[in-house]
Amino acid sequence: MQCLLTKNGKFAYTTNTGSGNVSGYKIGNDGSLTLFNDGGNTAMTGAGSSPLDMAVSNNSQYLYVVSKGTNTISVFRIDNGHGGLTAVETINGLPASVVGLAGN
Repeated sequence: MQCLLTKNGKFAYTTNTGSGNVSGYKIGNDGSLTLFNDGGNTAMTGAGSSPLDMAVSNNSQYLYVVSKGTNTISVFRIDNGHGGLTAVETINGLPASVVGLAGN
């Protein structure tokens, strides 16, 4: 599991390797975390995908998730109003040796 904060400090996301999903949290002004109202299943990367690592775009509009089990990168659009994730595309064909994702 990995945790990542958006650059604007509004939302946090965690990868759930065993269940193949991403959970999302709102970050309160006091630093408190509130799980999104989706039962913790903010986005799916797929059965057996084993999401390992994430990166967020500089403008906090996109979340990129690398999945070791399927050798893919899933791209999600972040709704900056409420933090929900919408699937945009999946990039296939990564080498089996992929273990991480670099972002800035």
